[in-house]
Amino acid sequence: MIQIGKIIKKVPIFRMLGKESIDFIVERLKFKTFAAGEAICKTGDKGEEMYIIISGETDVQVGEPGKEVVVATLKSGDYFGEMSLLTDEPRSATVLSNDGCETFVLYKNDFDVILERFPSIALSMTKIVSQRLSDTNKKAAKLPKPEDIDTKGGKGPTGDIKDIALVDLISFCESNSLTGTMNLVNGANKGHFEFQRGNLISVKLGDVTEDEALDTMLGWNEGKFDITVSPLNLGIEAEESDEVETKSILIVNNSLVVRKVIERAFKGLGYIVDTASNVANSMEKAGSLNPDLIISDVKLSDGNGVDFINKVREEKDLPFIFITDDSIKAEFEGQIKQLGNAELTKTHEVSEIVKLVENTLL
Repeated sequence: MIQIGKIIKKVPIFRMLGKESIDFIVERLKFKTFAAGEAICKTGDKGEEMYIIISGETDVQVGEPGKEVVVATLKSGDYFGEMSLLTDEPRSATVLSNDGCETFVLYKNDFDVILERFPSIALSMTKIVSQRLSDTNKKAAKLPKPEDIDTKGGKGPTGDIKDIALVDLISFCESNSLTGTMNLVNGANKGHFEFQRGNLISVKLGDVTEDEALDTMLGWNEGKFDITVSPLNLGIEAEESDEVETKSILIVNNSLVVRKVIERAFKGLGYIVDTASNVANSMEKAGSLNPDLIISDVKLSDGNGVDFINKVREEKDLPFIFITDDSIKAEFEGQIKQLGNAELTKTHEVSEIVKLVENTLL
């Protein structure tokens, strides 16, 4: 089961943030779907969005039109485009939806709001990275094309740090979604980087911390590097230890459209989901599904939120999330809060509902 907050935390530019900051980002994600074969972004496009894949798969392609090569296949839980939030550089790859996919999108204008509230994201190292990325394409000419790298034999680029700076080497590995290791040698000092699907997993240099190791090696002006490329591994085995017990959710709403949108989002995230349109139908579904949480409208055709929650809790003390609007009366809102273990939200934004569910269940 996917946890959006955990995915955001893995993004390099958000890695140093705490839970409050991550929740603030999740609130600003927008739900967006793509049809089979549709281009999510194309090489040369202006990059102003970061994407998180909820369901489906995408192919990352590089190369000239008609000669594109797939360098990676991204699936549910993967993300791309995060560096476009820091730089105005055009897209370096085309990403195509395979059989249709659902995503959460973080737009640059929302990212700017996040930067304003949490300026720690814009630490000096990040600024340096974004400024120097503009030279990446020129310097990448000294590196082999992804399709020319022998992944079976593990052979990858080698060279001198004087010719290609470390930040550009990291960008090369990230932008091409490479899995493998990069070793740096500077005199008697040896540094080690590990990548998985373009994500920087670990940095080592002697006994110092990862931050100290990275700061030190970013200051190296000379030395040798070599990159060893492993076959693409979707990382299922590595991620099993982080796997969360699958939760079930019952969605109750008068609107078929609202039910379908929320249902698709949570199914894509790995939840077991069922839906109902009224209290009576909900009680039947709750008996068979045994949900861990109920998301409900406050106004249903055969009862209101207070009636519904009281009826359910005669059987089981389940948490509720009620979707409402500004017309809700203060008295009714107070009754819901008095019942406890219930949240009210006045938005139909899927990412906000996801955040509330994750905070309640996970």
